[in-house]
Amino acid sequence: MSNRETDCEAAGSRVHDSLRDLLAHERRRRVLACLREHGSLPLSDLATEVARREHDGTLAQARQTDELCVFLALSNVHVPRLAEADVVAYDRDRNVVALDEAADAPDRLSSFESTPSPE
Repeated sequence: MSNRETDCEAAGSRVHDSLRDLLAHERRRRVLACLREHGSLPLSDLATEVARREHDGTLAQARQTDELCVFLALSNVHVPRLAEADVVAYDRDRNVVALDEAADAPDRLSSFESTPSPE
């Protein structure tokens, strides 16, 4: 095997590992599930939907403080990390999040949909 082939395999393995690390957090997986279902969403609506899913689908159980906590985590941690990895597109001016179709995010992530998280 040539050095070039070995380098390509190593690079592919690093990408695979970084995607696995990116999706290790359940909240980021919920973000992606919401975006697959709804398309693009304002960050506040995305936070509400993620909070609802964290409370087994009932919005009544997701208190306002829970929604605020999710909003802050999404805006400061999870969405920027997903955007940096070219998995989502985040328009800060409009405050809208969407899957990054140009980066083939759905195709890259499809292999991880059924993979259990390392916990």
